[in-house]
Amino acid sequence: MEVLVQLLPIILIFALVWFLMIRPQQKRAKEHRELLNRLEVGQKVTSIGGIKGTVRAVDESIVVVTVNDKGQEITFEKPAIKQVDPS
Repeated sequence: MEVLVQLLPIILIFALVWFLMIRPQQKRAKEHRELLNRLEVGQKVTSIGGIKGTVRAVDESIVVVTVNDKGQEITFEKPAIKQVDPS
């Protein structure tokens, strides 16, 4: 019983760290994976570098983005897409 009382603060600290740091980070990562899986041609996106454009093609791991009216394209790895912008 005494051992349990000594371990209780460590267990509580671990639980607090889990709910305040680890769990929210896992939730954001899951939402980002789902966003990448829902990418479609024609959506406006922003990359992690701040480049904005329109999705022209989507593959398993690659996204081709048209960045201006002249039709210039940039190829990104899927995880480099930060967000889908409202149209």
